[in-house]
Amino acid sequence: MEYRFATHREVPRLWEQLASLSNLAFAEYEGAPEVDAAFCNWYGRRPGSSLDVCIGALSGDTLVANVLVAIEELNIGGEFIPCGIVDTVATHPEHRKHGLAHRLMEMAHEIMREYRVEAAVLYTNPENHPYHFYGRLGYITRTRAGLLTGERPTARAAYSVRPMREGEVEAVRGLVNARYSRYEGFARLDEALWQWHRVERPASMPAEVVVAERQGQIVGTAALAEVDVLLGGQRERVTVASDAVYPDTDCLREMLAASKQARITALHGLLNPEKDDLEALGFTTQVGEVSMVLPFSQRAQALLGQPPGPWYVMVESVVGV
Repeated sequence: MEYRFATHREVPRLWEQLASLSNLAFAEYEGAPEVDAAFCNWYGRRPGSSLDVCIGALSGDTLVANVLVAIEELNIGGEFIPCGIVDTVATHPEHRKHGLAHRLMEMAHEIMREYRVEAAVLYTNPENHPYHFYGRLGYITRTRAGLLTGERPTARAAYSVRPMREGEVEAVRGLVNARYSRYEGFARLDEALWQWHRVERPASMPAEVVVAERQGQIVGTAALAEVDVLLGGQRERVTVASDAVYPDTDCLREMLAASKQARITALHGLLNPEKDDLEALGFTTQVGEVSMVLPFSQRAQALLGQPPGPWYVMVESVVGV
């Protein structure tokens, strides 16, 4: 077969085709949501991404393989450096074993170097074939993470929990940045990232930011997004909890009790204290993930020589929310 490799700017009916390809390629992946053109249009507006840094392989006018890239500063080894976040590496089942993913990843790396990116970062399941594919490309496992699932806890009124008000955005962003800036893999939650992630979301994946108060002071926050995902071989509507900040597990319990769905999932590095806190609330790890990093610069290589610590898992890069 003949294929044409192109940036997303050259792909006809881009968002419709990307949705179709993603649903085909990830149909059997645990934790994967079904997406539509509106979701892909939103996802393509992710800060740091553009039509010129995302690429695909075309058979005629049909998109049959894809790689998304977003360029952001991430904490790697204790320093914030420019990184290329790689996700939605997808190949149509009928077009696999033609080297399309390999060629697209090489092109993505070339684009990142043109933008003076110092490392590429991605997530994958260590039990699946792509894990070994990325290893052959030079990616190294930085940390292991997991998709934790549990049932909505019962509120005990230890804290007052309510939806965030419009005038509280800065305070909430400050709480999240203060908690997670020391975690590897974290991108500072600036105004652009907040607007994209929390305000401009597709209607199919609504999210609510809640805050926890004690004695009239905001002491905790969490984002609760609703999405249909594959769990245990079945599609299920769940709440995905992320960006949780709390002084103790009682506060975490109260915020999770605000979930609109009975089943709750969360992604955390296995070295994260948040993983232990969720386990204390009865959550269990169902799906394993790893963060993998490919260093381009000597600085990135040196930073990866530091012992790994807690890792902030980007839920948008793993389950799309």
